[in-house]
Order: sequence, then C-alpha cells, then structure tokens
Amino acid sequence: MTTNRFLVFTLLLFTALTAVMTYPQVLHMMDGVHDPGDPLMVTWVLAWVAHQLPRAPAHLFDANIFYPERNTLAFSETLLVPGVIVAPLHWLGVGPILIYNLVFLSGFAVSGVGVALLVRRLTGNAGAAILAGIVFAFPPYRIDHYAHLQLQQTQFIPLSMWAFHVLLETHRLRDGVRLGVFVACQMLSCMYYGLFLIPYMAVVCGTMLIADRKMPRARVVALAAAAAVVVVAMIPVGRAYMAARTVVGERGRAEVADGSATWRNYLAPPEVNAVYGKVFARFMQPERRLFPGFVAVALAIVGLWPPLSATRLAYGLGLILAVDVSFGFNGVIYRALYDYFLPFKALRIPARMGLMAGFSLAVLAGFGAARLVDRLRSRPMRRAVLVTVGVLMLVEYASTPLPFWTAPRHPPEVYADLIEDRGDSPTAVLFEFPTSVLSDPAYLYYSTFHWQYLINGYSGFFPPSYVRLTRALRNFADQPSIDAIKSHGVRYLVIHEEYLLGNRYPMLIAELDRRPDMALVSRRPWQIPGKHAEISVYRVSYP
Repeated sequence: MTTNRFLVFTLLLFTALTAVMTYPQVLHMMDGVHDPGDPLMVTWVLAWVAHQLPRAPAHLFDANIFYPERNTLAFSETLLVPGVIVAPLHWLGVGPILIYNLVFLSGFAVSGVGVALLVRRLTGNAGAAILAGIVFAFPPYRIDHYAHLQLQQTQFIPLSMWAFHVLLETHRLRDGVRLGVFVACQMLSCMYYGLFLIPYMAVVCGTMLIADRKMPRARVVALAAAAAVVVVAMIPVGRAYMAARTVVGERGRAEVADGSATWRNYLAPPEVNAVYGKVFARFMQPERRLFPGFVAVALAIVGLWPPLSATRLAYGLGLILAVDVSFGFNGVIYRALYDYFLPFKALRIPARMGLMAGFSLAVLAGFGAARLVDRLRSRPMRRAVLVTVGVLMLVEYASTPLPFWTAPRHPPEVYADLIEDRGDSPTAVLFEFPTSVLSDPAYLYYSTFHWQYLINGYSGFFPPSYVRLTRALRNFADQPSIDAIKSHGVRYLVIHEEYLLGNRYPMLIAELDRRPDMALVSRRPWQIPGKHAEISVYRVSYP
C-alpha cells in the first residue's frame, strides 16, 4: 500500500472510529457541547481568529474581552492554527458550534493518523501502525478532557516526530523546514503540548542523533532551519504572551504542586470509562486521570524487550521523561523547567504531560505489535491477531455516553436591538450582568454574533482589573457599582434573568428603570435549556 493510499485509508478509519468512540457527539454536531463553560470560550476563540484576521491582523491578540485590557487572547490558548484552518467556514456562514465540533473531533482522528504514519515508517507494518494510532487517539485521558478542545489538538506531535525521522535519513533543507513548521503548528495549536514537545524532542531526537554518530553539514543546516522556523513563528505569539504575563502574572508553586501527578494517577480513568470507571474510582483525582490502558502497556513492554534499537531506546527514554515531568513537583525534572524555563511558569497542570507518556507508549506499542505479528507466518493469523488486539484496546477505552449541553444556534434578539440603537457609532462597550464563571462563557459565545467590546471575560487567567471590578459589583446596582462600570467606559448594560436567582431580576430592573442615567433599549424573552427568562438592555449615559 502506497503512503497516500495508507493516509486516505487511516483517515477514513479514524474518522469512523472517532464517531464511535465519542458517540453520540456525531448526532449533536450543530449545537451539542459538553458543558456551557470552556467549549463556549473556545468557540469564541476560533470565531475571533476568523473575525479579526481579515480586519486587523496586527491586533489579533487584542480580543474583545476584558476591555480595556490588551493581549487578552493570550490569557489562554490562542488556537491560531485551528482557527486559521477553519476561518473559511466562518466566512461562509457555518454555525460556530458546528465548527467547534469539527475541530474538536479532528483532534482525535488526525492524531491517530499522525501516529499511524509515524509508526508505519518506523516498523513497516501498517496493522501495527493503526494499533499505535488507536493508543494515541482514544485513551481515557482524552475523554476526561472532553470539555477541553485545546487538549485534543495533538496532531502535530506525531507529525513533528515523523518529520524528524525523515530529516534524519535525507538531511534535506526542505525536510528541516517541514519539521520546524510542524513544531510551530503544535505550539500554535496547544501551547501546553508545544512546550512539552521541546524537552521531549530534546531527549528522543537527541538520543537518536547521538546513536547515529554522524552529523553531516547538511543535517546541521536542516536542523538549524527547523529551529529558525519555530523561533520566527513564535515571535509575535511570544510577545503577546509576555505582555499578558505582565498583567496576569504566572502560576504559583502551590497551584503547580496541586496539578502534579503521582504513580496512582496512572491507574485512574475517568468515571465514564465503561470498563474501569468504577473499579479504579479510588485513584481518581481531577485533571490527573492518566490511565493508558493495560493492552497498550503490555505491547509497549514487548516493544522495549531486548535487544533494543536506538529508536526504541529513544522512545523509552522519552517515556521516562514524560512520566517524570507529569509528576511535576513530585518528580525531578519539572522543578528545573519551572525555575529556569520561563514559559513553564504559565503552566498550571504538569500532569497533562501524561499525554506525551501516552504518545511514547503508542509508538512502543506499535513496535511491540509489529514484533508479535512478525513471528506469525500466516497472513490471516496476523490480521486476526491485529484485529483482536485492536478490539481489546477499543473496549478498554470505551466510555458510557456523555451528557451534552445544547447551545443556542442564534443569539438573544436584544443584541440586534442594541446594534440598531448604536447606529453608526464605533463599536460599543458592553457590560453583562451577572458576571461569573457560569455566565461569562455564554457572553463570549453571544459576542461571536455581534463583536462588541465586553468588560466581561473568561479565560485561563483573569486580569486584576476584572477581579477588582467583580468585587465592586457585590451590591449591584448601587452607586459605587454603577460608577465602577462607568469607569470602564460602558455604553450598554445587559441584564440576564437566566443567571439571576429568585426575584433578583425584577428587583434589579425596577431599580435600573428609575435611574436617570439608564435608558431602556430592549427587553425581550430568552430561553436556555431548562429555563425561560428575559433579558434587558440599557443605554448608559454620562454627565
């Protein structure tokens, strides 16, 4: 089978497997997300990239949240590569939730294809390569992070390693450029795994370079080109992240220690795992469910059984590194990364390096599967063994059906009234009340339909200015709280009954209706899953 035919076959296969392993997501593509939190924020990120690129690319990082702060896109994952790839869908008018789900599911499928491509090159065995792809595409870790699209964007990890192996053989400059592009794409798809990829490649690729004992000039030039591409691609993003860091700071040691894994976490699947969810419940901790599957571990042991090749040794060392880094402050290496490598100070959960351990396991499991079937002379027997092992893996990784939250396909009508009231004036500044981690993601999602500036925001970091503002709103709408939102230049105040408890909404709008500096623009009904409500919009006037 040619490489192109193999790519087409594996893409179709992993697309079908993704539909099965994430079922019933495929039935909720237009409006179904895991919850109304991070998925809505990421939907906004993807839409913002598409909105801003053709208008003001130089201000791409100055997103419309946390006004008047700058570089607010860099307060969390920027998702630039996925955002650019799907931007044409936004321009064609495709629904933002459908686009989110397409990007989300592609992370599973293309990650599996990438590992299959890599392992096929290393072993020459297509069946073993597909098994390796399953290990990386569908581990329980991904289901545990079902609400985190950014953590599914791992497809450029295997593609980076594949490009390195090609460069190792060819020494061509273009292969070095391709390696740099893939590494940069991983950085710009998920910064967590882009940063984790650097020490991982230093160990794995460094081991293979040392074992090769040759460093021809052409290889040096190609590697230098790869490094140059990464540096150049990261300059604008790095500047934005550094500017954001001066505002929001970095992760403290206590926070990082809380996100560090232990050996017990590698026995922890998510609760929804169909086979082990109840059996290993005592090992489960939030953000640290790293169970890789017993079949994958068994195959990896076969792959690491002596005699060892330099490649298998390299990936074995990569596995050790990844596990230790996932231990964070419970391990050895992460302390040095945190102390001496500035970007690691922005990472909250070292345990997420467990996915890189899963990547090494996937490659080694591919070697192990190839070893097993190479001992079988009968082709039907080989296929039977590979299919049986694949089914066992999928059973281990299977989950009970996940619940979904239905996102509105259209925004509340009050925003259209607000835009009409704004007329020909520049983009307005909105403040939406109440503000909380339960409501702010929805406001970001609604802004994809109107793109006004928001005082509100939701991200990995919250700027001190927003924290101070929320504290000033505890007795909203007394005069100090109104003065606080006016100090941010708010032109419109949007009150959401669906997020207010009891009779708070009627009391609040009665108070606002009496204020001379608040003019009612619109009051319309609104419905979210399980609740009928009303939304009011006021134009704020100033002396």
